[in-house]
Amino acid sequence: MKTYEEAVGFLDRFINYEKRMERLVYNEKNLDLKGFERFLGQWNNPHHHLNFIHIAGTKGKGSTAAMLEAALIHAGYRVGLYTSPHLNTYLERFRIEGRRITEKRFVSYMNNLSSHLEADSPSLSGNFRTVFELLTAMAFLFFRDENVDIAIMETGLGGRLDATNVIVPKISVITALGLDHTRILGEKITDIAREKGGIIKNGAPLVFASQEESTREDVLPVLQNICKTWQSPLIEAGNVVEIKERLMIHEGSNYRRISGQKIKFRLEKDDYEVDLPLLGRHQAENCRTAIAALWELSHTGFPVYLPKAFQGISKTRWKGRFEILPVAPVVILDGAHCPLSAKALVKALNEYFPDQPHVFLLGILKGKDAAGISREIAKDPRCSHIISFTSPSPRGCGAEELAAVIREVYPAVEIAITPEKGADMSYSYAKMNGVIVVTGSLYHLDMMKKLFTKRKQ
Repeated sequence: MKTYEEAVGFLDRFINYEKRMERLVYNEKNLDLKGFERFLGQWNNPHHHLNFIHIAGTKGKGSTAAMLEAALIHAGYRVGLYTSPHLNTYLERFRIEGRRITEKRFVSYMNNLSSHLEADSPSLSGNFRTVFELLTAMAFLFFRDENVDIAIMETGLGGRLDATNVIVPKISVITALGLDHTRILGEKITDIAREKGGIIKNGAPLVFASQEESTREDVLPVLQNICKTWQSPLIEAGNVVEIKERLMIHEGSNYRRISGQKIKFRLEKDDYEVDLPLLGRHQAENCRTAIAALWELSHTGFPVYLPKAFQGISKTRWKGRFEILPVAPVVILDGAHCPLSAKALVKALNEYFPDQPHVFLLGILKGKDAAGISREIAKDPRCSHIISFTSPSPRGCGAEELAAVIREVYPAVEIAITPEKGADMSYSYAKMNGVIVVTGSLYHLDMMKKLFTKRKQ
């Protein structure tokens, strides 16, 4: 392999559950972590030579990871970040000190990995099966070779059987929990908690994000029992960090120039402020979790000068999460992919744009809770239109099929035969005063961003 395109072509020979989730049989035999560890042994187990923060959750784990990355870089550490999925290119998944891996390095690592694989067997004798495992192995090698001080690893799916779960972290973090991937992880919130709680390791503290009260009552005992088994302290972020006030940050008087939020909080007996460029109450909660994780990390033999780290959070970069494009009318990109995320999105819309009509352009992947996502969006009092379209992914739910689901809660749903047509329709409905909201999945955001940006040009 000489080019990035050739490396991606090589990856395409392997099972990619992000594209073909319906093929996943979720059990220890199919997701063989011991087999994955044997494979890593060929490189002297790179994951044994690194310090980790391990993050799982239904929503908010990527944003929390990005905040931790920015904070620890500003505190003086060399930080690696591994996340999924990507918006445009696999390169986005691997960052060191905020800079993503180059195409040249990506190709080099893929050649290294392929040299240890059977040349013509995607099954690889049952030893190695998935794109995500290959990418996770690459992250371990990249971070070890670059001698990072700490690597932040986001799980891909669940936690217990996730390829990232071969690591032993300094701390584990579980963000907001909700029902998602229920066919795979279980239909009850306690099942979800049990799978996410699989990242808890012997003696490593768990930082647990604030939850909705009903969710907390169900999942906290599950996580407490797992922590007790592993003798791991459980730290609830809400008990460590008190959010005292949230204020909008404006770059100008125009409402389209909202650039972030100022969070005033108390940690122990001291008061601090953080300027967070990510918008919404849910991001303030993710910030609370990140701050609690930094506090706990500073007590685990990994000193963190907290005031410096808090300043770093203002440098957080994380696209596709209530991202406001510099176009008119307002266009917001948000990868809400589950009911919990959709609920948070609606709250944010009504906080920042309470007087404008909201036009939703909705594409959802097969296997997701389309009914639950649609239900939360339909509750938006400012929702003026919902337009369904087919997300450009092999897992994309057809526009007509999706519309049939939406129609149960929003009879006036309309169908766009193409994403381009959806953009045209949303513009005609929003005019200059409305807000266009592209949501339902991360997988189509980059394409839609290009569509709306091109229209402006």
